[in-house]
Amino acid sequence: MGFIETFTLLMIGFVAFFATGIDDTVAYASSYLNNKRRDHKKLISLGIIIGTFMALAIAIFAGSLMASIPSKHLIGGAVLVTLGLLSFVHGKGAQKQKKAHFTKIKENLKYSKSSHKTNFKFIGLGMVLFFATGIDDIIAYSNLIMAKGSWMAICSGVVLATFVSLIIANSLEEKLKKFSHPERIGGVMMIIIGILLALKIL
Repeated sequence: MGFIETFTLLMIGFVAFFATGIDDTVAYASSYLNNKRRDHKKLISLGIIIGTFMALAIAIFAGSLMASIPSKHLIGGAVLVTLGLLSFVHGKGAQKQKKAHFTKIKENLKYSKSSHKTNFKFIGLGMVLFFATGIDDIIAYSNLIMAKGSWMAICSGVVLATFVSLIIANSLEEKLKKFSHPERIGGVMMIIIGILLALKIL
């Protein structure tokens, strides 16, 4: 695999993360606003990163299982376009679900007397923030891996995007809280990726 192809796959993974997770970045910022302590932010970030690696492991496994499917680009593109449309239309519901999970764990944290137990719960909070809307992420990544027949560069792009997302959320937490309709922007990005994939432009 040449440098240009590897770089292209890296960028596909990078953009795919924000296409499926631009609303996630806003949610991360909200969690940081509600947990001002630096050590708590680090634990939440660690949970998000762990969740990302778990999602990628599932996506690699699923993508490899679907590798023998014919017309992979068409199927992968159609799935991504469908995810984009669903995100555009129903994105608010996913955000409400994520906020509900966040509130529930936050309430449990108040009653924990053990610092170690609290630390694990903050890591768990980060993982819940990721997986509350992580199903669409896994489906998108697995279809990209299936269509492109390669996972290393795509996954590297997703991991890189995760760190960039956390930096953005931590730096612009106040501004991102006021960011409206992120799920619609992500939906449009997903539709574009799906069309380009189906047409074999990507």
